[in-house]
Amino acid sequence: MNKPILYILSGMSFAGKSVLAREIAKTKSIPYIDPDEVSRERGLGLNGEFIPEEIWKDIHKEAEQRAIEILKQGKSLVYDTTALIKKDRDYLRNLANENGAEPLVIIVNISREDAFKRWQENNTTNERYAVHINDFNMCADGFQFPKDDEKFIVYQAGQNITEWLRKIN
Repeated sequence: MNKPILYILSGMSFAGKSVLAREIAKTKSIPYIDPDEVSRERGLGLNGEFIPEEIWKDIHKEAEQRAIEILKQGKSLVYDTTALIKKDRDYLRNLANENGAEPLVIIVNISREDAFKRWQENNTTNERYAVHINDFNMCADGFQFPKDDEKFIVYQAGQNITEWLRKIN
C-alpha cells in the first residue's frame, strides 16, 4: 500500500499557493487544509486586520491537528501554508513522517514585486480576503527560498496549473 502524501505548499502571500492547493485537492480528490480558513472560521482577518503572531501560532496548531487526523486515516491531503523558512518546512515534513505520510514540499515561486502587485489588485477587486500590509510584509520579508539541502519541487507563479500537475504525476 502506498503512503499518503502531505502536499506542503510554501511561499509568500499572494504567490498563488491557495489556487494551486485547491487545484491539487480537486484533481486528486483529497482534503485541503488552510490555516487562513481556520482564522476566518474564528472570525479573524475578515476585514484585513493584523493578526498577531501568538494568535497565528494557535491557528496553525489547530490546522495541524486537523491534518494529523486526516493523515492518521491513511489519507493524502493538501496543506496550504506559508512555511516561510526551512525550520517551518522541516517541522511539516516531520509531521508527515510521524503520521505515516510522505511529505512533498511545493514552493510557489514569485517575485516580491509581483506578489505585491497581486496584493494591490486584491485591495481593489476583493477577490480574496484582505491581508494587512504588515502581514504581507512579514511573509515577504521572512520567506527563504530553499537551499540544495532541502527536498522540494517548484511551481512558478502564473504557470499553467493543469500542465504542471501532469508533469509531477
